Amino acid sequence: MKAEKIPLLLGIILIILLAFLIVWQADVLGVSAARLEQDARENQEIGNNWEMAQAVNDDMCAMLFYDEEKDDCAYSIYLSREGFSFGYFFRQGGFDPYMAESVKGIVFEDKGIALLSLNEDGVCRIVVDNDTGKKVISVDPEKPFAVVLPVDCSEITMYDAQENVVTLYDTYTGI
Repeated sequence: MKAEKIPLLLGIILIILLAFLIVWQADVLGVSAARLEQDARENQEIGNNWEMAQAVNDDMCAMLFYDEEKDDCAYSIYLSREGFSFGYFFRQGGFDPYMAESVKGIVFEDKGIALLSLNEDGVCRIVVDNDTGKKVISVDPEKPFAVVLPVDCSEITMYDAQENVVTLYDTYTGI
C-alpha cells in the first residue's frame, strides 16, 4: 500500500512545483506594499542613511530618497498591474537633478500622476481640481515630498507659504 502512495505523492509535488514555476515565470508576483521601500533600496543601491518621502495608492507608489543635506536624491516608481497579479512592479527610477530644483511630475496615463520634489520652492499646499471638485493636499514646506494623484486630475496648482503659485515645469509621461 505504501509503495502505491509514493508515486502519487511525487506526482502531486511535481504538479505543485510546475504550477509555482509557471506563476513565477508569468511575472504575476510583484512586491507587497510593506516591502516597497526595502525593494527600492536594494535594487537601486540606496543606503539606509538616506531619508524617504513616499506616497502610495492602489495603482501607484512613488518614493523619493534623499540625503541629510538634501543635495542628492533618487526616486522609484512602482505600478500595480491589471488582471491576475499581486503587488507592485518597478516601473522607473534613478537620479534626476530636476527634483532637487523644482517639482517633477510623472504621468502614467492609466494610473495617475506622481509629484516628487526636494521642495526647494517651499510648496505647502497642492490644490487638485477634478470632476468631483477641489481637493487640498497639505505639504510641509521644509521637507521633500512625494504625492500620488488620481488620473482624472484636470488642474494641479501648488502654493508656497506666501500664497505664490509654484509652477510645475516638468511633467512627462512615464515610460
